[in-house]
Amino acid sequence: MEKEYVNDKQLQIAMTEYRNLKLDNIARTPNNEKLGTVTQVYNNTTGAGEQVYAVVKNPNEKAEDVQEVTVLFRGSTGPDHILNEAPDVWNDWAENDAVIAKRIMLQKDLSYQDKSTEQLKASARALKDIMEKYPNAKINVYGHSLGSMDAQYSMAALQADQVKRIQKAYIYNGPDIYRILSPEQRKVVDSIKTRIHNYADPDDPISMVGRDMVKGSIGSVGLVYYVDSAKEDFVNQHMTYGYQLDKNGKIKILSNTSTVIYNDYLLQMDNYTLLKKKLSEGGYTKEEQLFLDSEQAGIAAASISLMSTEGKSIIKSIRDEAVEDARKVFASRRQVPWGFILSPSEMENAYIEGGATYETTIGVIEKLLDPVVDKISKLEKDCIDLESQTKKGIQKKLETDKELAEKFRQWKKLT
Repeated sequence: MEKEYVNDKQLQIAMTEYRNLKLDNIARTPNNEKLGTVTQVYNNTTGAGEQVYAVVKNPNEKAEDVQEVTVLFRGSTGPDHILNEAPDVWNDWAENDAVIAKRIMLQKDLSYQDKSTEQLKASARALKDIMEKYPNAKINVYGHSLGSMDAQYSMAALQADQVKRIQKAYIYNGPDIYRILSPEQRKVVDSIKTRIHNYADPDDPISMVGRDMVKGSIGSVGLVYYVDSAKEDFVNQHMTYGYQLDKNGKIKILSNTSTVIYNDYLLQMDNYTLLKKKLSEGGYTKEEQLFLDSEQAGIAAASISLMSTEGKSIIKSIRDEAVEDARKVFASRRQVPWGFILSPSEMENAYIEGGATYETTIGVIEKLLDPVVDKISKLEKDCIDLESQTKKGIQKKLETDKELAEKFRQWKKLT
């Protein structure tokens, strides 16, 4: 039975890049949804191996009237196509995948110069060309694997006025190239960080190149989401066949990473910035300033509270796991190794004489880590109290001023 991608709208659009896309033909997603018509094709046009496609809803519309364009960056041509598509396979794997992976892994700190390849640069020129053809259109970017790297670089290579036209980007299972971008390019992608959704599967070695699960979205292109995937073989894992959907029909994400909280904070602050901009015309009234301050305080308090709760969960998990391991060691004192003539009691006494007591196994870990758990628990309580007090303070003000409360409700609708 042929493998199928999970029915997530954005992933389905991204994987359309592997369909047989031809100029002026209809582009359909793997689940057969019509995406639009292919109006531009860059298939190894420069000899660098780039494969970029522009798709629009209505191909008969004047280019200057087109409001939205989907740009697909195709991933690597599989090694199994070596006989029929040898140049593509060589360009993708030898000239790009291997080269970029090596550069990323060797680049321990952020680069001071652009360390891309010719294919990435050719893909960037293709994106600029598409944007010039459709000067008034918002651009939606998609890519998988090598296509993800092409997409990352293409957005980073845009000028400040051009990058504003990127409406959203969804990229999957590709190495993160942030550290091999130039400082100027990093500033460009950072300016649209919350519009770029960068999915990586921890069980896929390729998509974990250039990533640090502890840092997550920090020092990465866009918002990073670590996928909670099912186990597949190497190729299928990379091709996203291990992806699963959660109860809400969205790609299942590992929730025990600080990335989730950080991403949520950035998205909320992005909405706050847009709201602030909408209210800034003519300057802020005292009531508008109060509203903006309360929104910012609420976002910060909620994020700090969530981080403290997650921190406690992680610390407690480490403590419990360490104690459990110590209990197993402690219980093994009565186990008699093969060939020994001692009884279980004699074995236990021998361990005690050697210093293996409750205090030196389980006790020492409890003594070391329990105070840490207690401190983080107190910090969590303080943070939750802060969030609660912040909400109550705002609510109390609104309860005594109905006119202000109504304005707050109207301003919230602006987000």
